[in-house]
Amino acid sequence: MITIACLTLHHYSYDLTDIPTLMLCSGTYVGYIVVLSGEIVGEILLAPLDLVQDMYFGLLGMGLFAVSGGLVLSARTKTTLIPRTGDHNVALFAGSLAALNAIVMLFDLSLAYLDSEQYDDDASVENFSLPWGIGEAVSASADAYIDAWWSAIGGLLFGACGALTLHGWKDVPFCQRKNHAQAAAVCSLAAAALMSIDALMALCSANKDDISTRSKSTRRASP
Repeated sequence: MITIACLTLHHYSYDLTDIPTLMLCSGTYVGYIVVLSGEIVGEILLAPLDLVQDMYFGLLGMGLFAVSGGLVLSARTKTTLIPRTGDHNVALFAGSLAALNAIVMLFDLSLAYLDSEQYDDDASVENFSLPWGIGEAVSASADAYIDAWWSAIGGLLFGACGALTLHGWKDVPFCQRKNHAQAAAVCSLAAAALMSIDALMALCSANKDDISTRSKSTRRASP
């Protein structure tokens, strides 16, 4: 929710005179909405991220949100000759919220590290109590669904960015910057195609694992 709030506030307060900060904040907020939504899907499918993945995304997110919030607050608190775009107060609130999110991620990482051993013990007991290792099979097949979710959302975002870039530069006179923009759009569309293929492969893998698990369970259950 904090990440969605950061993106919403960023929409009303971004500064067109500071393009690097604009790109960093936009990528961080949108990217972590995708990442965190994938973690929610994993929890629903009984396949939460392991400690290494959780630590990686947490540390990376903590750094990105801290830098994004710090850059926004630094830019808005110092005077410049060039007037900044976007609402000043909303930008201050967005930067503060991003910094707060970094602190929340640090707290979440601490809890994840402290609870990792207890979670592993509970998970092993639950998997042992289920017949024929069904718990491990469910977790393995759910990982493919999470991969498919991330790839599908990433493909959609990259495809939208590429299409919007090509459309936005369509009527612009020929120049070197237009060539760069069109090249970036083509790369974005290529990435979207690769992510879509990866999502389809992940879904096929998940479906294959489900069929294999049901087949093994049926053979073991038969006398």
